[in-house]
Amino acid sequence: MKKVTLIFATISIMIFASCNDKKEVTEETVIIETEAAAPAVEEEGDGTSLSINNDGVEFSTKDGDNKVEVEIDDKKK
Repeated sequence: MKKVTLIFATISIMIFASCNDKKEVTEETVIIETEAAAPAVEEEGDGTSLSINNDGVEFSTKDGDNKVEVEIDDKKK
């Protein structure tokens, strides 16, 4: 008899716990749109650059108004 009462009490508690009112929380999404200014174009400064990739090697150097670019590729012509 005690087992039946214990089982009945357990089932009653589970039903009571599952029937609680659940409050739905709604979140508002706020979208703010602003216009972004175009980035300033920077003038290419003096210096040397070296780029290596699968197609070959590119070397460039700039000193004032003088600019030299050299490209070496591994494509056979």
